[in-house]
Amino acid sequence: MLFPWIKRPDLISVPHDSGGWVVKDPLRLQYTWLDETEYAILNFLDGHVTLQKLLLRLHELSPQDALTADDLGPFVRSLAGHQLIRQIGPGDSLRLAGPAARPTWQRLLQPLLQLLRIQVPLLNPSRWLTAALPLVSRLTQPFVLKLATVMVFAACLLAMFHLRELQTALPTVQEFLGPQNVLLMLLIFVTVKVLHEAGHALTARYFGAECNECGVMLMVFTPVLYTNVTDTWMLPRRQRLLVTAAGIAVELIVASACMLLWWQASPGLLKSLLLNTMLMCSVNTLLFNGNPLLRFDGYFLLADLVRIPNLAGRSAAVVQNGAQRMVTGRSEQSHEFGHTYATLLIYGLLSMVYRVFLTLAILQLVRHVTYEWHLQLVGAVLTLTIGLGFVVLPAYNFLNQLFARDIMANYDMKAWSRIALAAIIGLAAIFIPLPRSVVSPAFVQSTAAALYTTLAGRLTPEVQYGDDVTPGMVLATLSNPELQNMGQRLTGRVVELTSQRDALISNTTTANSALLPTVRESLKAATQALGKFEEETKSLAVVSTAAGTFLPPPAVPRQERSDLTEFWNGTAVTNRNTGAWMTRGTLLGYVGNRSEVEVMACVSEDDVEFLQPGQSVQFLPVSGGAAPTAGRVKDVATLRSTTLPTNLAISRLVNGRPTADGIEPIEVTYLVTVALTELSDQVPPALYSVGHVRIQTRSTSLFRRVQRYLRQTF
Repeated sequence: MLFPWIKRPDLISVPHDSGGWVVKDPLRLQYTWLDETEYAILNFLDGHVTLQKLLLRLHELSPQDALTADDLGPFVRSLAGHQLIRQIGPGDSLRLAGPAARPTWQRLLQPLLQLLRIQVPLLNPSRWLTAALPLVSRLTQPFVLKLATVMVFAACLLAMFHLRELQTALPTVQEFLGPQNVLLMLLIFVTVKVLHEAGHALTARYFGAECNECGVMLMVFTPVLYTNVTDTWMLPRRQRLLVTAAGIAVELIVASACMLLWWQASPGLLKSLLLNTMLMCSVNTLLFNGNPLLRFDGYFLLADLVRIPNLAGRSAAVVQNGAQRMVTGRSEQSHEFGHTYATLLIYGLLSMVYRVFLTLAILQLVRHVTYEWHLQLVGAVLTLTIGLGFVVLPAYNFLNQLFARDIMANYDMKAWSRIALAAIIGLAAIFIPLPRSVVSPAFVQSTAAALYTTLAGRLTPEVQYGDDVTPGMVLATLSNPELQNMGQRLTGRVVELTSQRDALISNTTTANSALLPTVRESLKAATQALGKFEEETKSLAVVSTAAGTFLPPPAVPRQERSDLTEFWNGTAVTNRNTGAWMTRGTLLGYVGNRSEVEVMACVSEDDVEFLQPGQSVQFLPVSGGAAPTAGRVKDVATLRSTTLPTNLAISRLVNGRPTADGIEPIEVTYLVTVALTELSDQVPPALYSVGHVRIQTRSTSLFRRVQRYLRQTF
């Protein structure tokens, strides 16, 4: 009986320089890569061949594959799905029954998962691309290309030599993803992506390939422009590489131009715009477009460089086949060999690890943004969707294939033993408690005796920081004109009442006057008030309460809003702040030993429940080359902190908003005190240095961690 399928006569086929053939459907503008055997099957389908004859021809062509009708059915079904063949009548097609229907929950979940990747075609840009070819020819001149290369190289050197200044200018995650910045970043993103995709499309058209579609793709609700340049599959390998790399090259050129302009721009909106554009172009190119583990430009570049078409699909099949062999000792026969097999296995393993990392990163990003925008319900739905699509569904498909009826029929006792062992290892990995640690920003503060101003006044330093002082030594004096005027009024009142009393007593006619007791009582009250005032104003002289070294307090940042001396900055008791107005309660410094320090950590609400006194801590300063210092948790605050340490906020290790009382944390934060240990044989960390602490908490199983995450999210 005839095999009732025939190859479409209008298909266009060209040999691929990595092996196999590329088949183009000119009506649907879709492309399919087929290896030599698959391409032979396609050509054998002429409507006159029988199934037996087809299998015989394939055996003669590739005897090592030993293909059967069961092997042939899925591939012919795939050709029919791509509309590369058509059925011309009844015949022997019983073996081509469609695949088993998917479970109901998968059919219901599929539309939800598609929300993470929505592609909307907008227009056919062929006419504009053809019109722009003369401009492209000018831009591809050797001089222009060399100039662009020099500009990129110069921008890289500038960034390297001014890295610290660049890091200081970079926005925090809070500023970058804040609602007030989203519109600006969206405009930059759309503009950059237009240039990126134009680079692909114009380069493809320059080499003769077609680009008949461009539009918008929503990936995790993020708009991404795209151009369909699949026709480059018909081009030679070198030209395909240039088309793929064109988008990355455009973004690097844009980033370099913005870097050079940012260096010369004055502070303001333009400088911030240039920095954000440079950041988006460079980070987006390195982490996304240039990443070969994502199906963007870097992936297609790698696939062409290693000459392995369909790199992701084939590597996933190799890893899945290897996992099945590890679990059961059995697997399907692999058609990949030698160097190709090793490349696919390495790429597949790296992709799997990166998939897990990317999933966790996306979940954290969704949680952060939805929390900041008060859209926790939307975040919960996205978390569930991403978790099901990236974790649950792949695991289900693997288990479904592992326990398929036709595969289970071939399992022997050894295979079932391996499956049982794999299940035990998997359950152990899920339920056995594993070490857990909390990482939080922290800073070093002094535990020596603190000295504060008890009255307000203008400062006059008497000693310098670093001097050795003794109890009672005057460290600084304050002068307050209002207090001086008040003292003069009180003194004048005492003098006035004393004169009145003496006058009454010296005059015989008034010596026994009834007014004398009243004057005496008033004089007594005025004298007491003057004495109390003089006692209090002794605090205008700040004296040391202990012996030791006079240590500086945390530096106060400069306030750009005014040049008045009242708005002092730096450390208080310095010559630069002579005459500056100090409010009551200003910290002037500490008196004690330099090694009397402790670490104060800012821990989030999600992590504070795991902390308790006595837990082991490692403090690592941000400054390079500093060794970590060991410690123990001394105290965990029970009330949330309403202000953030200034030095942590300045270093951008924590996010906060300025208020009248200081810097208010954006997220719920608790302060944890860490006592440093083993300082006798090592140099203590620098006073007020910032860094991170890693606190070893109680061990927690993976199951408990996921359970806690879901409980917090939902």
